[in-house]
Amino acid sequence: MSNTRHAKTGTPFRQERFASSAEFERGLMANLVAKRCELLTDAADRELVWWLQLRSWQEGGFQKLAGDLVASHPDRIATKSMRKYGCKPGQKYTWDQKEKVESEIESQADRDRRFERLARETMLIDCGDYEDRERVLESAKKRLFPADPYLPQCQSVALAELPEYLASICLDPSLSLDGCDPRYFSNLIPALREIMAAEIETARTGTVVTELGRQVYETLDYCQQGRCMVLIDGLARTGKTHSAKAWCKLHPGTARYVQCPSQNDDTSFFRALCKALGVSTSRNYKTIELRNRVEDILQRGDLTLVLDEAHYAWPQGNFRYTMPARISWIMTALVNHGVSVALVTTPQFFRTQNSIEKNSAWTSEQFSGRIGHYQKLPDSLSREDLSAVAKSFLPEGDANSIKALVLYAQGSAKYLAAIESVTRRARFLASKSGRGKVIFADVQNGMKESVIPSDNALAAALAEPKKNGRSRAILNTPLRGDKTSRETKPARMDRAEDTEANAPSADRNRDNLAPV
Repeated sequence: MSNTRHAKTGTPFRQERFASSAEFERGLMANLVAKRCELLTDAADRELVWWLQLRSWQEGGFQKLAGDLVASHPDRIATKSMRKYGCKPGQKYTWDQKEKVESEIESQADRDRRFERLARETMLIDCGDYEDRERVLESAKKRLFPADPYLPQCQSVALAELPEYLASICLDPSLSLDGCDPRYFSNLIPALREIMAAEIETARTGTVVTELGRQVYETLDYCQQGRCMVLIDGLARTGKTHSAKAWCKLHPGTARYVQCPSQNDDTSFFRALCKALGVSTSRNYKTIELRNRVEDILQRGDLTLVLDEAHYAWPQGNFRYTMPARISWIMTALVNHGVSVALVTTPQFFRTQNSIEKNSAWTSEQFSGRIGHYQKLPDSLSREDLSAVAKSFLPEGDANSIKALVLYAQGSAKYLAAIESVTRRARFLASKSGRGKVIFADVQNGMKESVIPSDNALAAALAEPKKNGRSRAILNTPLRGDKTSRETKPARMDRAEDTEANAPSADRNRDNLAPV
């Protein structure tokens, strides 16, 4: 049978001929890694393997991780003999020491080429004695050889071979994590644990945790430890998604974040899960195949599933005869098997649930009984929390800039997203002015000239028009003879004090403002 996966040289050009190229291959398949983890009895080992699987899907994959290992642990890049004999600059090896080191680094082809160079160095090849290996060796054994070239050579071997070795750690059931040190790298597993811990610490120090975020963290900790389903409910734009993602970054070996798709079909739902877990999502796979792979991964219990936008887990459409298939699958295929599941959602979740229960034969008792903990998040953040968020978006901002961002967020329907919008616009204005640093004037102008008018225009567009028989287009058109426009006038931003005076109350009802 001919190979249909590769095009023959000289055949007409077709773009799909490159689909099987190795350059397109991504990370390790989670369903295969799950089989490997099933044989590991130590939870810390399974966590390390799942972290490696996640790294394999990130930018650069294992090639980048190999570079990070070599750069962060240069003292461990050496063979066993190099560590025994030493490899300091200027050090010399005897013939036997050199042979031992080379046998641990080089392939047989490399050693043959080195012997040819050695023969040339001893000039025996020019005397017609190249075939007399004994004479070559006898001459060479009397010499001393510098140890300097072997360290860079060992580093090159590590960069070339570590990616495949890291994959073997995640897939090979015969490889023990207790002693899986490749010949060119000592104490590899402790080095990997150190890098994982450093990444987690970097994520921890780079994240602002508000009071709302603290509640999200605590609920997700309980979900993971209790191996149950939790429901986290909060208003939109309050930072719960950011907190859920940040928590998952702090648990890269035990959690996966998934955003529930809004499409009604099951295929989209399981493709989203497969993508987040790291499973092939080929268009040739049927939905049942995708579902079975997801179940094989999650039912082993190593990973906590954080399902954001969980209100889309309910059917989207006519509820009269619709049964909540996604919710039923979460209950029976995950929660019943002890999988930790966190549903992060808005109050829309309960409105949809009530509509389905009212208009269909489905009842909520079994679902409600499986909720291990319900966490209602606060509707707003304190001024201190908003200031911390604003400072994270604009680290170089002065006191007036931070104060203005906080006040605007308190009065905007976008809430936390308003801080990001203003900061993004201010950076754009600063770059147009040739400055790499945002100043208060950029924040002022960003609000006055762009963000506030944009928010007001959007609110007007979304507002229900008056029932006067006229089209909505006249809402922003001045009346004949009226010199003032009906368009909302933006708040003054000349000074931070003006902002505070004109900003709406922090206790505003955001439901009455335009949704974004």
